[in-house]
Amino acid sequence: MKEKNLTRGHGDTGTQRKMRERHSDTATQRIACPARFRYVAVSLCRYVSPALRLFLSVSLCLCASVLISPDSALAHPLGNFTVNQYARLTVGAERIQVRYVLDMAEIPAFQELQTISGKTDGAATQEQLNAYAQSAAAQYGAGLLLTVDGARLPLRLLRQEISTPLGQGNLRTLRLVCDYDTGVSLSPNPRRVVFTNTNQAERIGWHELSVSPDNGLTIFDSTIYGNPVTDGLLQYPQEFISAPLNEKTAEFSFVTGNLPVNAKPLRNRDGKPFVPAITDRFAELIAVPQLTPGVILLGLLLAAFWGGMHALSPGHGKTVVGAYLVGSRGTAKHAAFLGLTVTITHTSSVIALGLVALFASQYILPEKLLPVLSLTSGVLVLGIGLHLFSQRLRAALGFAPVHDHHHQHPEPSHAHGKDLHLHSRSHEET
Repeated sequence: MKEKNLTRGHGDTGTQRKMRERHSDTATQRIACPARFRYVAVSLCRYVSPALRLFLSVSLCLCASVLISPDSALAHPLGNFTVNQYARLTVGAERIQVRYVLDMAEIPAFQELQTISGKTDGAATQEQLNAYAQSAAAQYGAGLLLTVDGARLPLRLLRQEISTPLGQGNLRTLRLVCDYDTGVSLSPNPRRVVFTNTNQAERIGWHELSVSPDNGLTIFDSTIYGNPVTDGLLQYPQEFISAPLNEKTAEFSFVTGNLPVNAKPLRNRDGKPFVPAITDRFAELIAVPQLTPGVILLGLLLAAFWGGMHALSPGHGKTVVGAYLVGSRGTAKHAAFLGLTVTITHTSSVIALGLVALFASQYILPEKLLPVLSLTSGVLVLGIGLHLFSQRLRAALGFAPVHDHHHQHPEPSHAHGKDLHLHSRSHEET
């Protein structure tokens, strides 16, 4: 009877069905079910402190999201517990600029957001984030030690920016970007700089430093490199995950002019000599932290001036427009209308191209999009040139179709007048 009941599934009792279903669950199903994690979390919360309860809850949420979606990428390859830091030094003749980037992964960011908001869910307002960024920027600036020839120079805070990008398990990360600077006196002799980052020394994570000279300066005998690896903690290379960077202290010398004798020039991480990027002074005019009405007005005036200078440069069909106006005996009104038309079409096409590039940049990286646009414009210009060349060549060889104008013109009116005159005279004679 027992064997018969086991063979028939519909004849089992409720207790037997529950026992069979409980033992038929696989280990994978138990792990992948979010309800299991919630059950464990609720059970643990009865016996632990609130702080440990929060830690376990966040950890279980992250584990559940990873197990449920094994193909999802981690926001921080080094782990969800890391606090990553990057500092870039730009050495000028009269000042040294420091850009400091702090990137907290999900766990430390959640704890920090709870402190900022005063809420258990860490939902901080933008006003709270801005206030935290200002105080944290001053605190982290004090932890960046900069000495020149043995004398410590205080860093002055220029600006700070905070954001909370979305990370793993729908948890927020925390990213803080701070800009500092300090003045240095001019000297014809080489000067030695020592920089140390003492912030978050007890936390594990990525620590990166880089240095670059301003125009007219030379950096040599440096313990760090000229180019960054992560682009300001935006991209973590896979080849460095097993051995993350741990650059916390930098030493280098700089001098005005050329490289001293027997000095080692600044190099990139690939071993090649560092070559500073050429800066655009006109572009730096609008690179200001805040746009005031005066800066906006100055920018518009400069844009109008340089736009006019650009219009006077070769190209833009000015010769064709001038020849057209002269040939058609155009007036000043015609010239103004034609210039306005060219301006509107030229500007609208540039704006349209910019909007297309901006929209496409959300799906394609700009460094991959710009070569495609350059190739497309080159192909268009080449196609137009080949078309015009083929027309001219066919016309020169006599193969171009001749466009003859066949119009039926009435006979001259004076001929009809002459006939009428002769006809009237014949009647008078008769």
